[in-house]
Order: sequence, then structure tokens, then C-alpha cells
Amino acid sequence: MSDAKAWAAADDAHRLIAKALAGLVAEDPTIPPHPYLSRHLADHAARGNVLDDAHVPLAVLPWESSKNVRTLLRQAGAGQHQDWLEAWAVIEPFVRDADPDSRLTSLHLAHHAATRRRTPLAGLPAARRGLAGSRITPLWSDWTVPGNVLAVSDILVESLAHTTTSDGRNLLISGDSHGTIRMWETHGVPFGVPLHTYGGAIQHLLPLQADLFVSGGTDGAVRVWDTLRGRLLAEPVRRPRTWVSGLTLHTPADAPQCILVAHSDGRLTALDTATFQPVDTPLPDLDAAPAILTGIGLAETDGMALAIAQGRQVCVWRPGQDVVRTEQHQDEVRAVVDLPVPGRYATCDDSGHIGFWDAATGRRTAAATPSPAGSVIALAALLVDGEQAVVSAGIDHTLRVWNADTGHPIGGALEGHTAPPLALTELPGDSQALVVSAGADKTLRRWKLAGHGSRPARVVRRPVTAAALPSWAIAAPSLLIAVADEAGTALWNAETGRHVRLPAGESTVTAFAWATVCGDPLLLTAHSDAGIRIWSLDAGNGGAPGSRGKLVNHSIPVQAMEAFTDGERTLLATGSGDGSVRLWDLGRQRQLARWDDHMLSVRDIAVLDTEDGALVVSAGADGTVRLWDPATGPSGRPPIHCGQQGVHTVATVPPRHGEAALIASGGEDGTVRLWDAATLRAAGDRFDAGDGPVTALVSFRTPAGRPCLAAAGPSGTIHVWDVTARTHLLRIVTGNPLSTLAIRRTSEPDAEHPVLLAAGTAGVCVFGVHLERY
Repeated sequence: MSDAKAWAAADDAHRLIAKALAGLVAEDPTIPPHPYLSRHLADHAARGNVLDDAHVPLAVLPWESSKNVRTLLRQAGAGQHQDWLEAWAVIEPFVRDADPDSRLTSLHLAHHAATRRRTPLAGLPAARRGLAGSRITPLWSDWTVPGNVLAVSDILVESLAHTTTSDGRNLLISGDSHGTIRMWETHGVPFGVPLHTYGGAIQHLLPLQADLFVSGGTDGAVRVWDTLRGRLLAEPVRRPRTWVSGLTLHTPADAPQCILVAHSDGRLTALDTATFQPVDTPLPDLDAAPAILTGIGLAETDGMALAIAQGRQVCVWRPGQDVVRTEQHQDEVRAVVDLPVPGRYATCDDSGHIGFWDAATGRRTAAATPSPAGSVIALAALLVDGEQAVVSAGIDHTLRVWNADTGHPIGGALEGHTAPPLALTELPGDSQALVVSAGADKTLRRWKLAGHGSRPARVVRRPVTAAALPSWAIAAPSLLIAVADEAGTALWNAETGRHVRLPAGESTVTAFAWATVCGDPLLLTAHSDAGIRIWSLDAGNGGAPGSRGKLVNHSIPVQAMEAFTDGERTLLATGSGDGSVRLWDLGRQRQLARWDDHMLSVRDIAVLDTEDGALVVSAGADGTVRLWDPATGPSGRPPIHCGQQGVHTVATVPPRHGEAALIASGGEDGTVRLWDAATLRAAGDRFDAGDGPVTALVSFRTPAGRPCLAAAGPSGTIHVWDVTARTHLLRIVTGNPLSTLAIRRTSEPDAEHPVLLAAGTAGVCVFGVHLERY
């Protein structure tokens, strides 16, 4: 190792080392490998051009700690037999401090989703379904995820910039909503320690020469930082009760370069780039409103102009000349960016308009056609395949690329973010055009733009709007999966892989429920037109379900519903955005009751079985959980004020063997709280997911009868807790926001492992859960 000259080529040594180290990895992934293996095996394999599943075995991945497998895969390019490595790269940014069992389980699910999409159970031998140490058995999936996640942030990133240090290192800089600045290697690994301002959000970052950069935030302060040393050098400006609305460099034709700072009251301040002291230089008078700034490069001897946006108006100013105003935008301008062509710049606004302008005349030279849907939040200028281009970030979660000369789109939309991108920057140091975006989904994503206009758009899975599994009580011959997205609704048979489409029309399905009426299995679908449709399942011949009627009374779409038996009747409880809980007799297809006690929308519905009959439990956006008696209406019990900054979801834990019946609520604050159904008091400490709101929640029992809860939300992680022991059992990381959890509970006594469905922006997956090892 110390004398690389002894080898014919440097990669020969790494290839042999990787081969030798791979032989030291135990076949059982539950056995911890030597720390050197987990830290360096993937790197040796990459350097030796043998980065594949044989040289980096599956068993070492749950222990992998180099945190750069996804980067190594990008550098090494496509290889042979990298299925497990690629599956690990998808979830690697999200696993963080998960325990090895959770990592292995997450890897197992990710691998199945990537390699067995829509594969029927009959097509997968039982021997290949299991994996030693995994807590699940994947059964069926329709899951598509982008692989361009560069990094994941705990906090919302609101600003991005890039810089090249004096030693040639290319770095990304991000500023977040909590006032923290982080630096990243261009492959996503953090560089240095976070820098804390202990002030407002960092919304502007401006790299300078000599390894410095400037930040501006909502606390009204401008700060100067040393990039390599990671320390604060100066705070030349602080204006309380204002915020920094713009930062740019400005070089007049006959004066030294300076830093221009704009505050929310329209005041401009010029700072010397060496001393950071205020300098006396001519500046335009602005309205008392937030100003967005960018310096516009002119011809070599003409210095720079300044483009300034305030509200819907943009103007161009040069020292010694009058302000040149452009035509007024339709809506508030969100970003102004300088183009590499002298005297040219681009703007975008909340109407979705993107304009390209000439600074000398104030006239528009081109406009983006067609305009993207919704507001455009940020812009970045760069060369794409030799053409001057602008990348836009839209409220519709996409990035788009535009020719800066014609305004015409280059290629299709770039999809992958699950929330709007908030900031953009070009990524330096690569021969290809690259852009990094920071989204409200708390991910930094890397986009390769070379050849974008000539290659077909990547197929992106539409987010699932509803999904469900039938319970054991539904007379179905095999595992059925109901899935809906914007493209339509389908009923899949996981055993055969076949599916049928529901002729549900153009309205999107917002919720599912399963029921049995007079022995006939039914599927109920709630729609965006506020109606509920009833379908009879033709399980015998695999044909499309037939329509059995429609329930209409809600004024806003139903968000949750649950069917249950009450004596000889089959009832349906529904909760809607109109704030009401309604009760229906499915046999007669008529409404029995309407309860309007929730002040805001009803987000979830559950049913609690008690000795005295079933109770309907509803979770409201007003932060309460309420109980309803199907026979009498309100159960006579007061609402539960959950104190969770809003309740998104609710589940029930029926009593067994002398246990108390419990109600679980999932909140905006990221907690799950348990409530005694009899006393309506808190039952023990809350469970803390620790990674964002809990928006989906189910309860189930293991074959041994242990009550468990599974919770998920926008973080994309499924948390599993033991209710009795109050312990966290498992984290199943998917890397994409989840909106739905459903459970197929087994009959009494529990003789099988429960089956869990998870669905969200990337699709749907179904798996058996095995927790008895704990």
C-alpha cells in the first residue's frame, strides 16, 4: 500500500484489496464487520473499478459508514451487478443514525422496490422474499424514486451559493430558516462545522474572493465569514426591524468594486470588499419596499449596471444616469439574475412569467413560452450544451430549462422534488452543466443538464392520492391492493400481478374503504367531486368492479372513511374538509347522521370496538380528537385536546386481556400520543418521531399479541413502536414522503404476521412485518 509503484497501475492494488476485504465480510448481515470494512471497502472497490455487489457485499451495507456510496456510484458510472449498491444509494442520505436492523430492513425494501416493480408474488420464489435480519418480507411494490439526492437537511434551506476556494476546492454553501450556514462538498458530504448566526433565516449568500462569503438574513444583519476556517469575521451591518432583501457585487466604471446590501425598507448600503466598511458612492433612491438586486455585467469599459426589483416593478440603474424602468410585471417579482451576455438579465414573478431583458433599453428581448404553471420562485443562469440558458424553480415542484435568447423551453420538466424548490445554484468544477436545488422537502438535489434538450423526459410516478388493503373480513381470494393517483384508479392482485381499472371518471380518488354487505365484498371510493362511489368486487372472474351506487352529501371531498359492522348493519363513517363527520347505512345507501362539532376539517377516521359496541373516532385540524356513538351521536364525552399543533391522523388500539382501550393521535409536532378511551386522559409518555409531522398512523398486533403502532409522514420514514413497552422498535426508511399507511389485520387469534401498506409521492409498497425478535 505504501509503494504504489510496485503495481502496474494504482487501481490494481485497490482491486486486490477490495477482493480480499470482500472475502472477510460475513454472509450474515446481522454480524458487524470490522470497522475498516464499513469505512473503506466501497472506496477501494471504486478506485479499483470493481464497484459492484460482489466486491461490496450486501452484508456490509447496513454497517456502511463512509457516507459516500451514492457519490462513488456517480463517479464510477454504470457497472455490473450493482442492484444492492444502487438501492443503498437511494436511502443512504436518509438513514442517518438508524440502527443496523433498521438499515438492513430499509435496504431490503428499497432493493425490492427497485428490482421487483409490479412483480407478482407468484413470480418471486419464497426463498428470495426473505433476507436474514430483515424485519419485513416485501410482497408487492409500484415504487419509482429519483436518484439525484445530494444531501438531506433537518431544516428548510432557503439560500444556496457555490464557491471555489484558494486551494481549488469547490464547495456549496447553504443557509437555512434557523439561521444556520452549512458548507458541502459537491458530492454532498458536509465540509467543516455548521456556522450559527443565532438570528433569522439566511436568505442571501454572496461568495467573495480570498475564501470569504457574505450572508444576509431576516434579522437585518450582514455577516462576513471565512470559508476554510469556518468562522465569523465581521458583522458590518445590523438593522433591527428590517430584513436583508438583496445582496450583490457592483463595479461602477470609475470606482472600486463594492458589496451592495438592500433592506426591506428600500435602503441601500455599499460596503468595501476589503474592509467591509460603508463607502460613500452614488446609489439610487428606492421606494420604501423590499428590493431584490443583481449586478449586470456590461461591456468591458462600462462597468456594471444594477437591476432592482420592487414589487411588480423592475428598473435598471447606472451611476450618473437616470433609472430605466421596464414594463410592469403581472405579479410580484421573485428573482432577478444576471446573464453571461453583457447587458442582459432575466426575471421571474408569481404569475409564472419569465422575461429576458436588455439593460440598456429596458425592453424585453424574449419571454418563456409557454409559461410554467404557477409561481416561479428562483432562477439560475448557465450554459447548457453551449447555449445561454436559465433554470427556473416552480411552485409545481419542478425545474425547467429555458433558452435565454429565444425563451423557448429546452427539454422537459425536471421532476423529483416533492415540494417546491426554493433556491438554485450552478455547480462548478465539472465538465457538464450541473445545477443544485434546495427544496421545501428539505433535500438538496443535483441535476445533470448536458444533453437535456435531446433526451426524453424521465418517467416520474404520480403521487398516490389514496391506497388501501382489505382486512381479513373481506372475502377476497388473494391480496388485493387499491391504488389511486392523478392518472386513475386501479385494483391490483398481488398474487397474479393483474390489475383492473375502475371506471371512476375524471375525478381523483381521495380515500378508500372496504366493506362487506350481505356477503358481497365492496370497495368504496371518495372523490375530488365530494361524492362517494360504491363498487361490487367481481373477485370470481377478475373483471372490473361494478358500480353499486353513490353517496352524496358532503360539500368538500372526503379525506378519510372507515366501514364497520353494527349488529346486522354495515355502516360507513366519513370525515371531510367541510368539518363534518357523517354516518351512512351502506345496505340502504342513505345517511344516518351528521356531526359538525369539529371547527375545521376532519382529517382522519378510525373505529374503536368496545364491549358496548363500536365508537367512531375522528381527528380534526382544530387539534381535537372526538368520539361518536353510532346510535346516539356524540358519545357524551368531551373532546380530547391533543396539544400537538394540529392532529393529522388517528388510530385505535382495541383492548385485550384486561388492557385498556387506547386512542393514538398523530400530530403536526411530530409526536404520537396515547389516550385512555375510557377516561380520555393521556396514557403515558408520547412517542416522538423526531423527523417532522405524523400524517399517517395504524395499529396492529404481532402474532404473539403485542400491540404496536406504525407512523409515517413527509420524512418518508416509518416508525414502529411497541405500545405496551413504550419502546421504539424499528425505522423503515424510504427516502420519499409518505401520505398513507394501511394494515391488513389478521383474524383472531392472530395466526399470521400483519401486512402493511405504505404509499406516497414515489408510489406504493406492501410488506409483511416481523417484529417478534424484539
